[in-house]
Amino acid sequence: MIAVFAKCTVQSGQAETFKNLAHTLADKSRQEEKNVSYDILRETKTDSNEYFFLEKWQDQAGLDEHMKKDYFTETIEAVNKIIHGELEIHVYEAI
Repeated sequence: MIAVFAKCTVQSGQAETFKNLAHTLADKSRQEEKNVSYDILRETKTDSNEYFFLEKWQDQAGLDEHMKKDYFTETIEAVNKIIHGELEIHVYEAI
């Protein structure tokens, strides 16, 4: 299994736009055959603009296929316009 953990800081005033984009991305991703889970997270007890993606895929091929989907590339492009810096992405393999 492959897990992806990504972090971003959303620009002030863009939280609702981000949430809409992220929830649409998660909903579509969950429909993919090799998706195990896909969640958008935020720390509790904070007003931070930091958000996290936590996704699990059956294998690397499933993740690779996901990253080629038009909806994925379009959403990431839109997200990149409303965050500070770049998405911080970490990919892990279950051992």
